[in-house]
Amino acid sequence: MTQWPIQPGRAGYESLMGLTVAGLVAGSIQSFALVWPAAGLPVIADDFSAPANRFAWWVLETGFGAVFPILLAICFGAWLAALDRAPQPFGGRQWSCLAWLLPIGLVHAYLFWFGDLLVPFALAGLIAAAGARMSLYSRLALGLGLIVFTALIVFAGSAIGAIIRDSMSSAQALGFPPERVAGLNAIYQSGFLARLPSNMGFALMNHLVQIVFMGGGIAGVMLVGMVALDSGFLTLRWTPMQYAVSAATALGLGLPLCGWANLHLMEAGFAPAAFGPAVAAKCLGVPCLAYGYAALVMLACQSGRLTPVTDAFASLGRVWLSAYLGSSVVLVLVFSGIPGLSLFARMPRAGLLVLALALAAGLVFAARWWTRTGRPGPAEWAWTALVMRERAGPPG
Repeated sequence: MTQWPIQPGRAGYESLMGLTVAGLVAGSIQSFALVWPAAGLPVIADDFSAPANRFAWWVLETGFGAVFPILLAICFGAWLAALDRAPQPFGGRQWSCLAWLLPIGLVHAYLFWFGDLLVPFALAGLIAAAGARMSLYSRLALGLGLIVFTALIVFAGSAIGAIIRDSMSSAQALGFPPERVAGLNAIYQSGFLARLPSNMGFALMNHLVQIVFMGGGIAGVMLVGMVALDSGFLTLRWTPMQYAVSAATALGLGLPLCGWANLHLMEAGFAPAAFGPAVAAKCLGVPCLAYGYAALVMLACQSGRLTPVTDAFASLGRVWLSAYLGSSVVLVLVFSGIPGLSLFARMPRAGLLVLALALAAGLVFAARWWTRTGRPGPAEWAWTALVMRERAGPPG
């Protein structure tokens, strides 16, 4: 089987990708189970008064939330850089891989989950791929510049809440009064076909926001991912002390900032004026958390003390696309697939947290079983066949 290499240190990259896919399940499960935007604005739903549900929301938003999309973009960037330099048959085919990933993402978004990441990542990757041959410092400067610029756009949008203040609630500002939420809940509970028009509308809106406002930041994070590969971070060339100290520092900053931001929103009742300080804290805290998680994974891979765990996540990383798409299909079927049996808006957030952790663990075990013979994932096989126009191994 033809392999796409990040050699040496491939285990570090694959373990990080596996952890990322598992984390994306936990970070997105509220979007599958509740009407948009109840995941980030839980006062729209009816279950947020229970302490267990408040705690579950805080854990999901603080520990997962926006962290794992950032890690996925970092892995994408490293993949693009390595693919540019890989030997044949994959060398130089990064644009072909991304071009075929785009229709896969479109099908995923408009039929299954509006929160799809493949479409904006494929489009941003088409631009970021051009940076694979820039110097390391040029890529770092350009990537950080794009990230800071995007963070300023996000913060400026949240600052509108200071103008609105108490003149209306966040639900009213977003156009989701209780009657609209109730209507959407009924639609999603009616089954897969009934929910398609709403899901397509939300997918279009989500893609426009991600591409227009977040596209530069996504490309910037991918450029940083290229730097992480070339600097030796993702290939385990740093010393254990470098990984440990930088991880402790990043987590020591990121966890308090993200935790405080979410507590502040809850205490303020998610009033529009509270989003400015919270978003500012998250703009600093979320990248720190992402870096801290990545550094811990690299340290674990390098030390070899958690080899069974890192190997299990590496197995998931080898079939990441199949796991990402497969988990979406499963969650759609569970929450809004079968009329009369769907759990949409019926499972409390504490239950969602437990389900997310169970599904993430299930993905790890399933990937371990699937890859034991070296087989590519079904999505990876199909993706490679489209790119190469022949049966081959996976491109990632």
